[in-house]
Amino acid sequence: MTARYDIEGFAFSALLESLVELVRDPCLVITPEGRILLANEGASRLYGYPCDRLTGMSVDDLCAPDALRLLPAELDSADERGLLFNSVHLHADGTRVPVRVSWKRSELYGRDIVLATVLDDREHVDVDEERVKSAAFDAAFDSIIVHDYDGNLLHFNKAAAAAANMTPEDFVHIEPWGWVPPAQRDSIPIQLESIIDTGSRIFEGVGMRADGSTYANEVRARALELTGGPAVVSVVRDITERKRSEAAIHELAYYDALTKLPNRSLLDEHAERAMADVRRHGGLLGLAFIDINDFKPINDAIGHWAGDEVLIVIAERLVSAVRSGDTVARFGGDEFVVMLPRLASTRALEQIGSKLAEVVRAPLKIGGRMIEVTASIGLAIYDPLTDGLSSLLSKADMAMYAAKRAGSPWRIFDESVVPR
Repeated sequence: MTARYDIEGFAFSALLESLVELVRDPCLVITPEGRILLANEGASRLYGYPCDRLTGMSVDDLCAPDALRLLPAELDSADERGLLFNSVHLHADGTRVPVRVSWKRSELYGRDIVLATVLDDREHVDVDEERVKSAAFDAAFDSIIVHDYDGNLLHFNKAAAAAANMTPEDFVHIEPWGWVPPAQRDSIPIQLESIIDTGSRIFEGVGMRADGSTYANEVRARALELTGGPAVVSVVRDITERKRSEAAIHELAYYDALTKLPNRSLLDEHAERAMADVRRHGGLLGLAFIDINDFKPINDAIGHWAGDEVLIVIAERLVSAVRSGDTVARFGGDEFVVMLPRLASTRALEQIGSKLAEVVRAPLKIGGRMIEVTASIGLAIYDPLTDGLSSLLSKADMAMYAAKRAGSPWRIFDESVVPR
């Protein structure tokens, strides 16, 4: 039995070798599952691999990721004439090769095989398709980078080199992950793992130019299998202008155009966080409501430009007088609000009130003229049982008017300031 099997095996192998050598075109003998049993010299020339290297490979390894490939079920449905179809295969160096494949299932010595004759189709219409794809690849506005899992560059388009301020001749020699700033490379393993697990991922990152400068980018990455192994193709878009526009929109939405201080919208957000902190952890939250005294005469006597300059200077002084974690906001017109979280005591709030009044009162020079400005300041402590931001502002506002009536620089809220 063994001798007979050996004879049949020898005959099977000899017949296959005869078949492939008689065919002048590239020819592959494949199992129905897609494993290459034998390849001739024509196939070796077409694919750039030695015949013995092709033997044992999967036919899928020769197909471009986006190319037509056949499944066993489709082979079963083919008639005795087999199938003829167009596809795109890959040379060992990664070059795409348009091909026309004749694919036929046969049986030799009881063994199921597929004979595939592969015609280089670059002389036919598919070559135009490849030229279009190649032109589109290089004409793409976005950078396209194909790399392996270790960050070694495999392919790229002209836009990728241009984004790095490099020539294609220099970019091809870039170090692994050389288009990513060193400070950002620690996050690469996590991103790569996500791309491999899900097949694709979109994320914002940072790109690097040849001089080390950086720019914001959006990366659309997809995992794929090339003949030489797994790889990632990344389409990288420079989003510097988009980020600048987003920052400008955020500035308009949350900051005062004149003083660059937070406006009422951002004050609301900071206040909500500060009040939640008190409710959760305790402590004191203070608020100062500041109104500039006799501000209108400055506009009337010198001009609105002078009033604007006064507001800008006072805004800077208020910021310099408080802690980095405090919020100084322009509330409107000549009014400012200072949010003071985590105060040590009511006495600390009173000390801040005195300091704020002092920095406002310091003389300032506008348009060559010395101007003296004073402010009335109302102070209030947040009560987590009864207060929201509106009531806290109301208490500070009442204290401010009490200070203004008394001619005092500041007043802390108590029941005596509530109008009767």
